[in-house]
Amino acid sequence: MKYVLKKLGTMIITLLLISFLVFAAFSVIPGDPALSRLGTNATPERLEQLREEMGLNGSLMSRYGTWLAGFVRGDFGKSYSYNMSVGALILDKLPITLCLSLLAILLVIVFSLLIGIHAAKHEGKLLDRIIVVINQMIMAIPPFFAGILISALFGLGLHWFVPGRFVSYRENLIGFLGYLIAPAVAIALPKIAMAAKLLRSSLVEHAGEDYIRTAYSRGNSTKGVLYHHALKNALIPLITFWGMAFTDMIAGSVVIEQVFGIPGIGRILITSIANRDYPVVEAIIMLLATLIMVVNMLVDIIYRYADPRMRQSNG
Repeated sequence: MKYVLKKLGTMIITLLLISFLVFAAFSVIPGDPALSRLGTNATPERLEQLREEMGLNGSLMSRYGTWLAGFVRGDFGKSYSYNMSVGALILDKLPITLCLSLLAILLVIVFSLLIGIHAAKHEGKLLDRIIVVINQMIMAIPPFFAGILISALFGLGLHWFVPGRFVSYRENLIGFLGYLIAPAVAIALPKIAMAAKLLRSSLVEHAGEDYIRTAYSRGNSTKGVLYHHALKNALIPLITFWGMAFTDMIAGSVVIEQVFGIPGIGRILITSIANRDYPVVEAIIMLLATLIMVVNMLVDIIYRYADPRMRQSNG
């Protein structure tokens, strides 16, 4: 419990620091949101009135304190551009980004297990060498470029889907999930290759351990030793990798949504940065930072309690 409380305290302090840096950054960069909103209709009087309405006239610390108090209560303010609650705006788009991230990490888990185990079973053989070469190639492809290739080949070429023709989850859940497959694959491909390589190496390493030889001496089959002994221990470091991969899925979805025309959090974030809609940008960045840190904390806790050596080293 002490370890959990320590991790939670560290996470809260880190989020507070991030929140201040994000808020301060958007307070000092060039550009006036009020002037951007009024455009050619700006006059000194109207500009001052709008700045007051938008809460831009106070000092940095007073504005940060007001914003932080509202954020803790779940009040993220009002969007300058969309003229609606930031919370309602994010709540409408967050399911899209989360579904994309969850689908991507599911692909990573399933295929890294299949490929990693298969490669380990055929260590040193032709199939294993082919898998290693393909893995190295896939790891070198950035997700956004993979997304462009997938759109061109399977969208424009084979017509398996129509790039840019997004299907809302409110209208057709099956169609929505179907459209997310291609961007999820684009995000997941490098992580699948990395996780499969990690699992293969871990299984090969464990194959030479004493407990594996003991398992064979007791008459266990190769399949039984692999799945009931080696895999259980080899999965411990892989859990950490999957957790880190999921945080990358969340961050990667921001970019890949632009490639596939998905109206998720990433699309709003890019648009809001261009429009100087700081309440939306600050809320999204803090939300993503919170999600990433919570996932990392949970992974650390799971890893610590899954591996007895970690419990001993941390008291």
